[in-house]
Amino acid sequence: MKTKTPPLLAVIATLAFAPLATANENHDHGHAHGSKIEIAIPEKLSDLWKSIEAEHSTLSAAIAKQDIPAAHDAEEHLQAFLKAIPAKTTMLDESVRTRINGQAKNLSRAYDGVHHSSDDKAWDKAKTDLSKATAMMKLLSALILKI
Repeated sequence: MKTKTPPLLAVIATLAFAPLATANENHDHGHAHGSKIEIAIPEKLSDLWKSIEAEHSTLSAAIAKQDIPAAHDAEEHLQAFLKAIPAKTTMLDESVRTRINGQAKNLSRAYDGVHHSSDDKAWDKAKTDLSKATAMMKLLSALILKI
């Protein structure tokens, strides 16, 4: 019995595009919210923190209203703000900087959980994830407000 092997060109094409299929699987999970807005990052860490607090409130309101686009936009802002924290902490002592940046990463993961839950319309889970993010914000706030 003779088995048919796929043409070499088809195998090469499949292997060539395989990395593209998985390259964005960490975040871009196939939804198009149409929101690629420009996000202005405040210069000072204190102003950045105020922006994070304000956007957290916006996210809370969006989750309460079950508003997916508003939740997505708020989470996108929060991710950009949190990603900017390390650049704002370079003047701090190494141990303080490490704690702040680590808490910022933890908070970023918590907001990502809120994002995925709201995208899935799992509103109870989104509220639970938001509660976790709120608790993490308190930890990060304590570190930042000491500066």
